[in-house]
Amino acid sequence: MSSIMGLYPAPFVAAMKARGIAWFATVTTAAEARAAERAGADAVVAQGAEAGGHRGSFEPGDAERAAVGLFALVPALADAVSVPVVATGGIADARGVAAALTLGASAVQIGTGFLRCPEAGIHPAWADALALAAPEDTLVTRAFSGRAGRSLANGYARAAAAPDAPAPAPYPVQRALTAPMRGAAQQAGDVQRMQAWAGQSARLAAAEPAGEVVRRCWDGARALLG
Repeated sequence: MSSIMGLYPAPFVAAMKARGIAWFATVTTAAEARAAERAGADAVVAQGAEAGGHRGSFEPGDAERAAVGLFALVPALADAVSVPVVATGGIADARGVAAALTLGASAVQIGTGFLRCPEAGIHPAWADALALAAPEDTLVTRAFSGRAGRSLANGYARAAAAPDAPAPAPYPVQRALTAPMRGAAQQAGDVQRMQAWAGQSARLAAAEPAGEVVRRCWDGARALLG
């Protein structure tokens, strides 16, 4: 089982352990990793600031303030905890896999790098926009749900970040407020209004079957690591 945006309570963890279920806890800082290990996590998933989608910060207010890049986070966590570290955020090809493993990760987790695969089933307009996105074409925004997440810097996200724009409502109120817009954007194929989550390595995502992506990343990483 995995967790994000916090930790499971002790009775729930005990029930997992009694059933032999491993717990992978998503963390964004060394302090969160240490707390997860103390709580009984079997591995920590180090989510770097490059990652697409919602930030996994335990405290919502820390999502922007404590945004740590993956390749600073991984070695810090490898030194801070004794459980395995899984690296995620900005990894979409063999180079990223090899780099993460070199820095102390035991495994990697790819997110945005799979979004253009046919199995993901995202809207073609979103998939096409990922193929064109430079790292700086994403931003962290609370405008879609009220919690911080990395998205394509589309028209709505940029407008919501303007100095004179109203502050987003708290989660999950903002999510409900934007639901009609997001639904209409999907129907119209309008990526400028979609909740188009994207990591900073979005442009590396390949439009090919997920199995091919996995094989290329792993075979390439093994070759790089010798």
